[in-house]
Amino acid sequence: MKKQILVADEDQLILYALSKALKDDGCEVKTAATVPDAIERLSQCSYDIILLDVQLADSKDQGLLKVVRDTCPETKIILMTTSYHESPEFSQVNFTAITNGSCHFISKPFDLCEVTAVVHQVLTGEEGFFADQGFASSGFERKPREAPREPLLENISFQLSAIFQGISTRLSVEAQTVDISDSGIGLLTAYPLKEAQVIGFDEKIKNRSGVVAWSIMVDAENCRVGVKFA
Repeated sequence: MKKQILVADEDQLILYALSKALKDDGCEVKTAATVPDAIERLSQCSYDIILLDVQLADSKDQGLLKVVRDTCPETKIILMTTSYHESPEFSQVNFTAITNGSCHFISKPFDLCEVTAVVHQVLTGEEGFFADQGFASSGFERKPREAPREPLLENISFQLSAIFQGISTRLSVEAQTVDISDSGIGLLTAYPLKEAQVIGFDEKIKNRSGVVAWSIMVDAENCRVGVKFA
């Protein structure tokens, strides 16, 4: 079943861009440009995530954050605004966001790949992997990992099976580790790994194997990957 996402923002261009990017990523997406529109959408469907513009979230007459929490307590909230260090809206909604359980804060302008990565993190429980990237902050009420990851910058290799000219081949690929825990590892690699691929590590990672939980291209040559150990 496709994940249900609501995008609520006054900017029609943002609504269009996020809707297209998230649909391309396999999600079912609805949009709302006003508080009444958002409330109507919430009454029609149960959403996994709402991407919510701060100005709509801080609507003093409607209290949209409270509506989300009262009507859809399981829905994850990701707040969006212009630079949250300087935005006057940030100070207005800071306390409300904390008490209403927002899980991420995305600063505009943003890269669509970064937003889809944050959404994927929330949906898969991989929150926090990009916390050092500057485009999102989950410092409101992020739940701690069961196995917190520690930074780890180290060159390693991993192995995977691939089909080349109809023949199954075992490849060895170079990568750099980003972080690690007992349950998983983050990688940066030029090899375009895909979700659900099974890979094996060398002795540096104790010859463990894992499954790719998510993967995004961070530039034209490199992708960042979250792997869950088997």
